[in-house]
Formats: sequence, structure tokens, C-alpha cells
Amino acid sequence: MALSIAPLGSALGAAAEGIDLTQTLDAATLQRLYRALLDRIVLVIRGQRFTPAQFLAAARLFGEPMRQHYSQYQLPGFELINVLSSRDAERRPDGSAYLQGTECWHTDHTNRLEPPKLTVLYALALPPTGGDTSFANMRLAYDALDATEQRAYAALRTVNALENRAGVTTVPTRETDAALFADEVEHPLVRTHPENGTKALYFHPTKTVRLTGMTPAESQDFIERLLRRAIRPEIVYRHKWRLGDMLLCDNRAALHRAHDDYDPDTGRLLHRIILKGDRPF
Repeated sequence: MALSIAPLGSALGAAAEGIDLTQTLDAATLQRLYRALLDRIVLVIRGQRFTPAQFLAAARLFGEPMRQHYSQYQLPGFELINVLSSRDAERRPDGSAYLQGTECWHTDHTNRLEPPKLTVLYALALPPTGGDTSFANMRLAYDALDATEQRAYAALRTVNALENRAGVTTVPTRETDAALFADEVEHPLVRTHPENGTKALYFHPTKTVRLTGMTPAESQDFIERLLRRAIRPEIVYRHKWRLGDMLLCDNRAALHRAHDDYDPDTGRLLHRIILKGDRPF
């Protein structure tokens, strides 16, 4: 079966079929996949069957894996793969499960000086219903601003930390993570994509300590208002997972959010790898 790539949502997303990433790819095929990812922001490669080592090898076709924080979720023997398991989720004081990625729209690991360019997810087990992940095209969110707002937002910078001291952290952080990733870092609220020059809104609400020139409280209010305005149905693609999906998300142009509309005990299991990026500008 030959490789085919077709759009998914109207605003972003594409699905590739007819390819096995455990096999050797020629340069033209890999370039076609990467171009679809850059153009459509989210690329789903259907029907994969990986061991952890094969998943790592497949992710490396698109970039260099980097270590993730929240190391309590590392796959034993594979420190570059984190396990997103609903059955093993942390529990809140009321006994409810904290399902990673469901708390807010975000882009991954903005507390790093050079945050990941891509997040790569692989679906190993899914609940009978629910458990989707939504993605928002933040290029379109930026384009929806008027020229005055675009200039004003381009001057703003977010201060990011592993733990958001302006809010409440719901996931415990290991001491090793806190020691390795303790520094606050600044990023532009509007970032320019290093590979195609497009501009997009870029932030992580729960890792934003503040915006420069604002108090933490003012910053949180600003981010909340920006999210309410930016996340419109027409810029969102909601992905309904299939077993064997390998999904790549361009963190430089999208926010994403997992949905908690399922019983965590039924079991939703994804493996996650993040790929090194550069310093946002």
C-alpha cells in the first residue's frame, strides 16, 4: 500500500496511511511526511506497532529526543519515554484521578530554555469511548488579532517555571526534576517558527509565573482572557484516537488539551517522546 496523506480537521491535522515506520524510509518519503507536519501542524501516522525501542527510532526520524520532567512517569529502561496511563494516574485529595494534559490548553515544557519542537504520542490502549485530544492552531489565533494587538502582544514575554508559583500545582515534582529544571526562563508570547517563518501565540498557562511588566495575578487574568478569546471551534481539531496511532504535534504552532470524559480505570495508555527544539524568538 502506497503512502497517502489526507487532511483531518479544517484548521489543522493530517493523517498518513500505508507506511510502516519500523522499515527504512527513503529521503523523499520522510521529507513528504515532515512537510505535511509543518503545513498541517499535527500529523497522525496510522497503524503502527512499536516496541519502545522502535518507537524511539521512529521519533528520531523527526528530531532528537530530549528528557522530560515529571520523571516519575518514565518508562523503566527508557528514560526518554514517558508513560501516560490513566490507570496509574496521580490521585487528588478527593480521590479523583489527575489525568495529565487535561487541566488546560498548553504547549509542552515551556520551562525549558529550548523547549521541544515536537511532541510525539503513541496509542497503546484506549477506553471504549472518550479520551480524545484536541489541538488548536495558534497561527490562526494570532492571525485573528488586529494589527495593533499583534504589535502589542509581540512586545510581551512570559516567565516560565516548572512549578507555577502563581497557581496551584496538582502534580508532585520529584526533587531530581526540581534540581535539573529549577531556573525560570523567558519566552516571547508571539513566536516565529524557525522553519517556515509563521507567527503563533505561544504560552503554557500553568507554567507561566507572570508576564514581564505584570504581576502574577494580572498575568493569570491576561492568559485566561486570551485563552477564552483565542480558542474558537473553527481553529480546533479534536483527535479521536485509534490503536497504533503515532501523532506528532508541532509545539511551535499549536496548543493541545486532553479530555477527561472517560473512566480512567478502563485504561488509556499513551507513550510520549518530546523532540529538541531551539530557543523561541
